Amino acid sequence: MSQKVIIIGAGIGGLATAALLAKDGYDVTVFEAGSQPGGRAGQLKKDGFSFDTGPSWYLMPRVFERTFRLLGSNVDKELELIKLTPAYKVFYERAEPIVITGDEDRDSATFEAIEPGAGESLRRYVSEGNDIYELSLKYFLYTNFTRPFDLLKPAILKRGLRMLHLALRPVNRHVAGYVSDQRLRQILEYPMVFLGSSPFSAPAIYSLMSALDFKEGVYYPKGGLYEIIRSLTRLAEEAGVKVVLDTPVERVNVDGDHAIGVTLTDGRLVEADIVISNADLHHTETNLLPEPARSYPQTYWNKREPGISALLLYLGVRGALPELEHHNLLFVDDWKRNFDDIYVDGKFPDPASIYVSRTSATDDTVAPKGHENLFVLVPLPAGIIPTKSEQADLTERYLTQLQAMTGVQDLKERIVLQHTFGPDDFVTRFHAYKASALGMSHKLSQSALFRTPNKSRKLRNLYYVGASTLPGIGLPMCLISAELVYERITGKPPTEKR
Repeated sequence: MSQKVIIIGAGIGGLATAALLAKDGYDVTVFEAGSQPGGRAGQLKKDGFSFDTGPSWYLMPRVFERTFRLLGSNVDKELELIKLTPAYKVFYERAEPIVITGDEDRDSATFEAIEPGAGESLRRYVSEGNDIYELSLKYFLYTNFTRPFDLLKPAILKRGLRMLHLALRPVNRHVAGYVSDQRLRQILEYPMVFLGSSPFSAPAIYSLMSALDFKEGVYYPKGGLYEIIRSLTRLAEEAGVKVVLDTPVERVNVDGDHAIGVTLTDGRLVEADIVISNADLHHTETNLLPEPARSYPQTYWNKREPGISALLLYLGVRGALPELEHHNLLFVDDWKRNFDDIYVDGKFPDPASIYVSRTSATDDTVAPKGHENLFVLVPLPAGIIPTKSEQADLTERYLTQLQAMTGVQDLKERIVLQHTFGPDDFVTRFHAYKASALGMSHKLSQSALFRTPNKSRKLRNLYYVGASTLPGIGLPMCLISAELVYERITGKPPTEKR
């Protein structure tokens, strides 16, 4: 008889893990507390508008390609990918916008026009970032770090001193060695926010993020990133996975050093041979497990750094917004203070650096005719929950800033649909530790072999998948996380199914 597996949570990591195990003959059931699969990578549909509720950048395309191949399909069959040209537009408080095309030659020329020598510096920066990326894919991202010799590969040792230098040097100092103009430095530093981190603390090994923008380009799956979730859910169910929605798990049941199943909030007990949690890892450890079975109690989390929280706005806007591209970044002049507010002082930034996605620039299916679709993300400090009144004030303040910096002076007057998702929602909807919008940050002590492992230290058959554990934050990382858990359970990496 096949082993019974229960997965708590139908986020992208949980779905991918479920599909991989079911393909290998396991009997898998996924219990999801929400009314749709996807977790943070959800979808909001209202009044003819369609929004991705969380992730909105399709990066690291090779990871998606690999996952779909492992599940017996391919990206071309599952998604209609559109390469974004331009890749994104950057707005400043007191300077003209800069457009990044995703074409290295054109972007180098843009850098050169702003700062002599910066064009060649960008090429060197991207080249080195690409080398780190390739090395990471081969040796760091797809490993559980369970063997001490994992890091003693010739290719790693050959670059050992350079990698050590990058690991100990923050991104902002690394970038300063290539370009001086603050606007250009901001462009190269900002991707750290997508890792839940500050460029003033994240290690320079994450400069690989810029290589993805400038070398591989930025893509968008028509219909939104939720199409990835739809495909993974279908592939999982075709493999025999049972995805049960609107069914929260109350606790993980334990007998000695084994998890023996779960208790649902409706009182039902469901037995299992293996339990995998795709829920927030802090919630799993401190709420779902009895105290003797906790590998990572509250004292452990007191020393960890959560990634950013966020204020998310989903806006339906009447009329066209040609001032905006598909992806848009708004950068404030006082860059250091902006990050200190979030990571050091625990203050709501004013003004704030803001990300805006206008998917209707690329996709005519996400908004009614004559309207635009905007997703706005404002990074906020973790652990600080605004009151409803404070959140309303913040929303008004940031929309006013958005108008001023983009030149869309009548934006607020044209909003016909507005939905807000704030820090309190991350706690109530996802049990997110300190209201983190993404997961644990990627400072050095929480990266690679230092990140929280994906297996319980107390229970022999309890595993973790998703952004809280190896290898980290983001949709591609969560897909890799699924492979790592599969390998932990089966003792072998997954292979392509014919």
